[in-house]
Amino acid sequence: MTDRRSSSGFVLVFSLVLAFCAGMILAGTLGYVSYAARQSAVAAARSSCRLAAMSAIEKVKEDVYLAFKKRMGNKSVLGTHVYDWFTTGWSATGVGSDGFRVDFDTALVPLRTNDKFPALTDLRVRLRSAPVNDGNRAQVTFFATASRVTGSGTPVSVTIAERVAFGVDRSKVFDYAYFVNNYGWFEGSTITANGGVRANGDMSLSQSPKVNGDVYAAVNTDLGVPGDIKNGTGTMDNKSTYRSTQYGTTDRARPLQKSPDDGGYNAPATVTSDVLTTRLHGNLSEGINMPWISGLNEYIEYGQEAEMQSTLSQGGIYYIDNRLSNKNGANYGYYQGAGPSGDASLPDNYALVLEGTQSNPIRINGPVVVSNDVVIKGYVTGQGTIYSSRNIHIVGNIQYVNAPNWSNKDAASGNGNSTKDLLCLAAKGNIVMGDCTSSSWLDNTLKKVLTQAPYVQPYACAQADDGSWIDGDIGYPKAGDAHYPKFAGNYTAADGGNKVAQEPVYRQEWNGRRWQNVLDHYEYKSATGRRYYDSVVAPKEIADRAKTAITQIDAVLYNNHGIFGKLGQCTINGSLVCRNEGMIFSGKLYLNWDYRLYSGSPENVMNQLVGMPLGTGRPIVQFWQEVPDVWSAD
Repeated sequence: MTDRRSSSGFVLVFSLVLAFCAGMILAGTLGYVSYAARQSAVAAARSSCRLAAMSAIEKVKEDVYLAFKKRMGNKSVLGTHVYDWFTTGWSATGVGSDGFRVDFDTALVPLRTNDKFPALTDLRVRLRSAPVNDGNRAQVTFFATASRVTGSGTPVSVTIAERVAFGVDRSKVFDYAYFVNNYGWFEGSTITANGGVRANGDMSLSQSPKVNGDVYAAVNTDLGVPGDIKNGTGTMDNKSTYRSTQYGTTDRARPLQKSPDDGGYNAPATVTSDVLTTRLHGNLSEGINMPWISGLNEYIEYGQEAEMQSTLSQGGIYYIDNRLSNKNGANYGYYQGAGPSGDASLPDNYALVLEGTQSNPIRINGPVVVSNDVVIKGYVTGQGTIYSSRNIHIVGNIQYVNAPNWSNKDAASGNGNSTKDLLCLAAKGNIVMGDCTSSSWLDNTLKKVLTQAPYVQPYACAQADDGSWIDGDIGYPKAGDAHYPKFAGNYTAADGGNKVAQEPVYRQEWNGRRWQNVLDHYEYKSATGRRYYDSVVAPKEIADRAKTAITQIDAVLYNNHGIFGKLGQCTINGSLVCRNEGMIFSGKLYLNWDYRLYSGSPENVMNQLVGMPLGTGRPIVQFWQEVPDVWSAD
């Protein structure tokens, strides 16, 4: 028989043990839930801080890029000097100089008040050391810390480190066959571009020009225009026609596209109205910055750097010799000749006349500087840029000795093109074509596009850091003009400088019946009234060389102001970039974009070899990681 008292005691003990265990389990569960809730809150806070820190770096990175881009728009500097903006103007809380400094604390104000990052107690970006200039880019390591306190009072913070490379390369304006900063008038049924055409303003396609590429136009607040593409859609060639056509005196048209990013021509199988319309890109909110050629000392120093040692020569004569072996020699840095007159007191001092032949071509290696006008024609070989501190006058054909070739419109046919000749002519003033000394050169047609809207309108010029005008020494802008401080928009006006005038000196000769005057020589003197399109050299230097029409120009053409003049039926192989364009031609005009200028081209010519004007590239992230908070400490 069971003892009822002992049985009930056992149940009681068991119940108490069970209750205790249940309590322990419940307490553990509640504790775990509480702990998990706290940890979840901490994890959520960390995620919020991580997002805030990453966003802070992105915000500051974009501000630095835009400031650097704006600074580069005012200065087209070369070599290691490009990155002085980073390395000489840095502190823990910002980078930059020249009036374009980015202060991190100020830049982050919009993020600190953003409701997507609630309850942040701190959000900051710091630098622990100076940006590194490795010669090819500026490497900047940002440290961003975001902190907050959870609802339970737990402090949470996250620090992110990100190293970013800011670099420059050949300006994006060279990605087009035709780029005009102001008014683009790509007009006429006999004009063809094998490459894109673009304006930082309105673009006119009147009379159905042919563009085997895309067309762009952008808002220009300086001119007050919306970036319309006017007067039609233009025409284009289909793939079959493009492959079988020779465009101009040479078949230098870019190859057909093989991949979306190689820069080739994406030729349609059939040209329809939809195809013509979809390749138009008007009213873009922002144009591509066209850098100003500024202080030429930067280009001189770049040409003198050990890896460059640029030269300009012909027939063993070095007009510019930046080789280290010539460091103390003549023409080191820039051309120092007395000019074609031979008189260093005259305005053509340091002007240079170049005329190459096929057997004795002009030889270029890297960027070189001529401290006055350049007059040029003939054959050229090598890769480089001739910078002129004023005008470049093209007075005849310019042809490569070793030209690139895409004869069957196939990129594979261009193997080795990256080593072929490539010349850039870059003028602080204008590029002028033909015999501008002739009374017939400035006829009513050319005069119209050099003086009248919409072709030429008053526009803002660039200023240096000290407030002076970058091109003030050559008359841009000129005080007293109606639109000052803008350039008045008339290239036929006097620029305030002097030129060389030539006066014939005659002698008396007996011809058997009477005495007659015979030209003996010319005497030169300084003359006032120089116009923007004039050269400083004596008229004879241009007229004697510009006796035949220009039919071929193998070169990239770039300047601060205008490209204009008279051509024959002409083929330009390269790229044409300017603020205003005024070319008059007879017959047909072909612009074959040099495919090697595009960074995505498999045959890209590195800009370090050529030294063309620069633009900013997008920042490149080199590494990213989460680091201890102490790494971002002031």
